[in-house]
Amino acid sequence: LVRFDHMYNQNFNARFYGNDFGYSFRYLPNLTIPIYGIVHHEGYNALYANITEGSENTLLQGRFWGTSGKYFRMSQKFVVRNIYTTVIDRQGNGYDSLLDEILNSNYKVDYKFLSEEDASYVGIAKDYQQTLFEKEILTKQELNNNGNIPISTNYLMSDRENTFIGTKKVTMSTTKQVNEMYDYFRSKGINNQLVTLSGYSKSGNYDRTPYKINLIEGKNNFKDLANNVNENNDLIYLENDYTYSSELNNRITYNNDVARNISKTRMSSNSINLNGNSYDIYRLYPDRVIRFAEKDGSDISKLGFNGVVLNNDVKTLYSYARGSNYYSRTDSLENYYNIYESFESIVMHRPNLYALKYAKAYLDMPITNSQYDYYTDLVPLLPIILKGYLSYFTPDLNFNALGHDRILMMVDFGLNPSYLLTFDETYKMRHTLSSVYYSTTFDSYKDKIVDTYNYVNNALKHVIGETIVNREVLDTGVVLVSYSNGVEIYVNYSSSTYVHSGNVIAASNYKVVI
Repeated sequence: LVRFDHMYNQNFNARFYGNDFGYSFRYLPNLTIPIYGIVHHEGYNALYANITEGSENTLLQGRFWGTSGKYFRMSQKFVVRNIYTTVIDRQGNGYDSLLDEILNSNYKVDYKFLSEEDASYVGIAKDYQQTLFEKEILTKQELNNNGNIPISTNYLMSDRENTFIGTKKVTMSTTKQVNEMYDYFRSKGINNQLVTLSGYSKSGNYDRTPYKINLIEGKNNFKDLANNVNENNDLIYLENDYTYSSELNNRITYNNDVARNISKTRMSSNSINLNGNSYDIYRLYPDRVIRFAEKDGSDISKLGFNGVVLNNDVKTLYSYARGSNYYSRTDSLENYYNIYESFESIVMHRPNLYALKYAKAYLDMPITNSQYDYYTDLVPLLPIILKGYLSYFTPDLNFNALGHDRILMMVDFGLNPSYLLTFDETYKMRHTLSSVYYSTTFDSYKDKIVDTYNYVNNALKHVIGETIVNREVLDTGVVLVSYSNGVEIYVNYSSSTYVHSGNVIAASNYKVVI
């Protein structure tokens, strides 16, 4: 939120669904839902705009009260032609040009006016939630096993380490050890697990997507693991991506698969890992990689896994060129849908709206905003939109730097816990690309995971499948969240006990009123 009571000599610009890597122009924010709203006195009048067509080619612009203007204004800007760089030398230098072709997209905005109790960000989120439900983008599918909230556990199995000649495999978790970790949590009463495997391929892990389903162990071992998870009514997925790769992956070919941007240069950039190794990362032609997705979807199903976890494919949308032809983000969308339909089930990392209807669960939910100095409030707009329909999870909590406040925020926002784990000590993969995951050892976290899960579950198990009907800030650091089944959850972030309507909420704690 940006409040109206302060002068800002700044403006806001962002592109829905993030930057288009087909062009050089860049914006920092990443907007996954194509709406914006203005509340003129909460509880009185509000409006919000829902961009229902052409959102992939639309910018959001904010103009704030300052020396250049007296009003706060929000509006969308439709992009019908893009500026690109005509390259004139091998260093990539050139001059700005305007694309002759008009983007092949319709543009449509629905404006909704809200009043009284609906005139707030909660009212906007609830109304938009109903719209998505009516369009069947959202369906009632929160993960519920034995009346407890879900937990996401991603088990990193292996990666590759450079040697004098080539690379060698570094095993971090075998299928037997994944089974042990999974069974341990079940023995502690955690009976709603969303299991993900990464590093399962001989091709390695991290920046080597799309991974071959070329398993580091025999297929029967993976089938046994999948059977164990499925027999307990839990879900198990393999992680992959199909539009993002690097020179480390021999599954793709540079000339045929690496996309060209509108300037006709390859979508390639250099990356340097923590060990100082340099390599190129690529964006791939969306229509070329469908063949990988179709093959992998079949192989995953034969192993008994429920589906795939996708990352970049659901939050990165770009234009590209091939020969004399230009393809917009609208064209890319059609290919993305073909990728999604190659799998029986998909779990997604921060999906944009166009991918949301394919999501079985939402991983890596952003909990903080972009920290611009004109942001005045942090509000759970996305959680309010999704709650009651789709299970959503935190970023991996073994990298939580906010301590107990993050756990309270989970209760406040209705977030489910998520962890990245290895059976062996993390230092064992210190010379691999997965060294960015600096703390993953199962023995170091298993007790904390159980404690955190139970703490959050004791609150949120009462509202599985329920929607948020109101969220009220009672005082600084004290919040009351009301649900559709009448349950109320108080969250007290402050260091003092708080009393409201006869309910006593201890400092740094929550209270559930049923």
